[in-house]
Amino acid sequence: MKHGPRPSRVAAFVAESVNVQQLQTANDALARHNRRAVLVSGQQALLRGKNGGTEINFAVAETVADIDESQYDALVLLEDAATQAESATALAKLFASKGKPVIALSGSASIIATLAGTDTPSQATSAALIDGHLYASDEADCEWKIIDAVIGRLQREAAPAA
Repeated sequence: MKHGPRPSRVAAFVAESVNVQQLQTANDALARHNRRAVLVSGQQALLRGKNGGTEINFAVAETVADIDESQYDALVLLEDAATQAESATALAKLFASKGKPVIALSGSASIIATLAGTDTPSQATSAALIDGHLYASDEADCEWKIIDAVIGRLQREAAPAA
């Protein structure tokens, strides 16, 4: 069986609960560009999420204290990141300082808006901090669109010049 190249990694910051639908959206958008989400949290614990009436448990791969950001292409902050704002902000600052994109899905965009020194967006806004510039959207499918745009940009920047 022939396999393609191993997917690149994108850190996905989660707190106490996981928005399963949002995580699935992120995974689908990342997979389109041969990338995969790796769960990172401020605490080493088993996390819970709900998919309809079913509870699903998730294991954290790395904690904020132990992460090696050089192993990741970008950071995605999932919906509940604000419940661990100190850890989420520290991680976002680390990635941004290394020139890596920080993507905040709806419910967490306020974290990177603060880093960019702008007004706090609505809860429905998804945003990306790239090279000190904040890009935001609150239109339909904004979570998918912002991940797709940022990861697509990373691919274009990494492609050899023609």
